[in-house]
Amino acid sequence: MTAAPNLAISAAMRRFRAILLLCVTLSAAMPVYGQSSAEQELKRLEAERQRREERVGSLVDDANRVAGDAEALRKKLVAAAEDRDRLEREVERSEVRLIQMRAQEKQLNTKLASNRDALEDVVIALIAMERDRPPALAVRPKNAAEAARVAILMGEIAPLLDDRAKQAAADIARLQGLRESILMQNTSYRDSNTRLMIARQTIGSLIQERRMVQARIMRDADTERARISEIVRRANDLRDLVIRLGGSVPGLDPQQPQEGSDFARGFDRAMGTVAYPAYGQVVTGFGAVLESGGRSEGITIRTRRSAQVVSPYDGEVEFAGPFRSYGRVMILNVGNGYHIVLAGMATIYAEAGQEVLAGEPIGEMATDNRIVPDLYMEVRKQSTPQNPNLWLKRPNGT
Repeated sequence: MTAAPNLAISAAMRRFRAILLLCVTLSAAMPVYGQSSAEQELKRLEAERQRREERVGSLVDDANRVAGDAEALRKKLVAAAEDRDRLEREVERSEVRLIQMRAQEKQLNTKLASNRDALEDVVIALIAMERDRPPALAVRPKNAAEAARVAILMGEIAPLLDDRAKQAAADIARLQGLRESILMQNTSYRDSNTRLMIARQTIGSLIQERRMVQARIMRDADTERARISEIVRRANDLRDLVIRLGGSVPGLDPQQPQEGSDFARGFDRAMGTVAYPAYGQVVTGFGAVLESGGRSEGITIRTRRSAQVVSPYDGEVEFAGPFRSYGRVMILNVGNGYHIVLAGMATIYAEAGQEVLAGEPIGEMATDNRIVPDLYMEVRKQSTPQNPNLWLKRPNGT
């Protein structure tokens, strides 16, 4: 991240040295009456240049140290994003389990309510059986036929009544166990939500810290670049003085800064290894027919509200911001002519020109219930849409 400021500083210093060397060379051929003043100015500028070079060296050391800190922060961001992704999955599983448990609880309550009268009849019948047992034949021989009928009837009904009583007891015990499980699941859900909030706060703090690091690097580099530009401007003024004294200075072409190191190029060989940018269900596939009659040139992932969005691959952000009706859009250059387009985020962390790592959080989906949290993803090669599924490594939402 410090390559551009360092290259600009180095280019300005090389240009200044060339101008200064040329001025010193030409001053030897100047008329005597202008030489002393020019030499004194050149010596003063040379001393100032040396001081600035020492300052630049110190700044480069500081920038390298801060860049190392920034790299460590990026790795922490990736780790925090992985934790948040795992917690989002835990929260969703807890929500699904709670819905299932509450549906089972409702069914059991309905079943028990509908059988309440029958259960009361069972209890009454059992009490009556216990109280009014058939009379002994020795006591009332004339009731022998009635006793036989009662015995036969009880022999048939008793097992049925016993089964219904056992089933009711089992349902009540099951309902009690289910309610205890719901309480435990609610506790787990709250714990997962709390940890998810902490993970979000951690990511937010890391992002803020990284922005402060980047701002400090750019602020120091911009300050020193402005100072060196002022020195170069004054050296150009001195060149004009040399010309007025009778010298001539050929045109100087400033040296162009060398290109910084690029990303490792390998996206075209990364098929089947790229992670989804967010957890959710794919609701529109590549090539699907749209309401407009056209076909989708990417995929649409329906995420959780406020779900985090991570970079699917290492790359450089070429664009980050609102664009027409797509909401906030990010275009990521991943090398070899490939670009990944992500649209529909409510918040974008990364900025144009920033390098990001695979798995590094780059944005967040909307929290507003009125907005459907759909994240659109495209992969393009030289502006031609490609099927993202060729690169994505697993079914999302599993």
